[in-house]
Amino acid sequence: MKKLAQAAALLAAFGGGVIVNWALAQVPASEDPLLVAPAHYKVRFENDRVRVLEGFDAPGEKIAMHGHPDTLMVVLSSFKRRLTLGNGRVIETESKPGDVRWMPAQSHAGENIGNTETRALFIEFKAQAR
Repeated sequence: MKKLAQAAALLAAFGGGVIVNWALAQVPASEDPLLVAPAHYKVRFENDRVRVLEGFDAPGEKIAMHGHPDTLMVVLSSFKRRLTLGNGRVIETESKPGDVRWMPAQSHAGENIGNTETRALFIEFKAQAR
């Protein structure tokens, strides 16, 4: 739970720096991870400012093309993944628990190419209510 507390502190540090509204997201609504891969994403928290998804998959599993608005990713388990971005670029990445990464708005497909389960929180930012 210490890692979740650290993630909450990071989120608080962003304060008024909220970037997007999911309804006006920088990715098509049809690419919402909850629609594309409901077996791999669960909503852990949502309000008018932020949506927090938990993403997970087993070794060898693939997740079809989907998108995220500007997002802060908090890694919960060690994993190795291959991402294919919407522009066709392929990236291989390794992460360990406690890693925190900024992900600008993007569409990608993912594949777990390691031998451990992928588990991470995706903190998706929404526009501040006016």
